[in-house]
Amino acid sequence: MDFKTRLREQIDFLGLLDKEVADKAGISKYSLDTYVGARGCMPAADVAVRLAKVLGVSVEWLITGEDARTPTADINLLYHYYAHLGAHDRKMILALAKEMYADIPS
Repeated sequence: MDFKTRLREQIDFLGLLDKEVADKAGISKYSLDTYVGARGCMPAADVAVRLAKVLGVSVEWLITGEDARTPTADINLLYHYYAHLGAHDRKMILALAKEMYADIPS
């Protein structure tokens, strides 16, 4: 997955409009379109940092797809699965996660 795909997927995942992201990042919608559109341009470093902040991800993940501190893609995938479960299954998943978390040494 490349930069423009990660950018597009994170915008969609958060349910944000392109104009909203552009405004929050202090760039024009046209500029954002060049990053997520067919051209797939890479932004300047300062713009990438602002986009990452708006989207709640690390700039490292947004640019490279890798970040040991924030496994964003895994979290998004887990959320996607969780969102499609019924109420009973969600409760079971939360209970399991709580039990697993309790087993982690501090």
